[in-house]
Amino acid sequence: MRLLSAAVCTSVAAALLASCSGGNLGSMTSSVPGTGSSASKYQALHKAGAVSIIPKSALPKGPVKLKGRQAPPQEMKGIYVAQFFGSTVNGYTKNNSGNGAAICTVPGGSVNNVATDTAGNLIVPDAFSGVVVYPGPTMCGSGSPTTITDSYGQASDAAAVNALTGTTVVGNILGPGYVIACTSGVCSQLTPSSQGIGEVAGVAMDAAGDCWADSYNAAFTAVVLTYWAGCSGTGQNATGWSNTGYGGIDVDNSGNIVSFNWHGSAGTDLWVYSGCNPACTGVSDNTLTNNTAIFGHIGKHGQRLVAGAYLKGQADIYQYSPSTLTYYYSFNNGLSVTGDTEGAAYSPSSKK
Repeated sequence: MRLLSAAVCTSVAAALLASCSGGNLGSMTSSVPGTGSSASKYQALHKAGAVSIIPKSALPKGPVKLKGRQAPPQEMKGIYVAQFFGSTVNGYTKNNSGNGAAICTVPGGSVNNVATDTAGNLIVPDAFSGVVVYPGPTMCGSGSPTTITDSYGQASDAAAVNALTGTTVVGNILGPGYVIACTSGVCSQLTPSSQGIGEVAGVAMDAAGDCWADSYNAAFTAVVLTYWAGCSGTGQNATGWSNTGYGGIDVDNSGNIVSFNWHGSAGTDLWVYSGCNPACTGVSDNTLTNNTAIFGHIGKHGQRLVAGAYLKGQADIYQYSPSTLTYYYSFNNGLSVTGDTEGAAYSPSSKK
């Protein structure tokens, strides 16, 4: 995760404090080997059955009214991955076990995390350009993007049920950090709880419009979770929160809070909690296979989780349930270790 100012950028993701020049970093090539033939073991073959010829005389005349369940409209699904030192957010097919190239891109530099909503809109919180929303459900957007002006700091994460029609919650990373709620392009600061907010990592919103943020407290002595009913007013301290490191958060299809508990070089585990409104109850704690992610999100059906494995320069895919997490495969086409792969999201998002 990156802390940015106009003059200096500081890496927190690798637990280092190092100044670096902004702008052009030169060419970046991946040192991560391809996933190879072992990556794809779950492909299904669909074979056509026998074909029957129906005589013309048996066909109905005039309009046909279909009964029962109708086919849903076409929906584009996929995976978005962002690199902090990249210039684009890459869109990939929803099953990229073959390590295919990106199928589309949108502009995106200085991006810690990306998100989608239940409509498949892509939400890109850029540290310098505000929060840009690309309309879904088509991957990478099918219309003109909408920009939410963020005058409170440097956006690290954002979340919404529908970013084009409802409220978007935005976390601004720099300490003291700010959490803001934006509706119809107008943003206002959410009042923190008594613990205060020192530096924000992730934000999340559920289907009811409640929202959360995880951060250091104002004294930088503990990692805390703050809850806002209706994503407004004064926040409440979440109790029963066991995370000792911060990272991205999400809401799964059962309403659980899914949190990345990042410990720098010591690795990352994924805590799942029920409730947290404001009392949390621990559901599970699972170690990530490649142990290097800060951000990630759950897909629409609640059965897959994608994480940005920044030390590997790749996206990791897991089979997810509230109680278990199983590594599935990785891909790195178009990504690199030096690019700092952090943000990752399925489109559309979980149902929250």
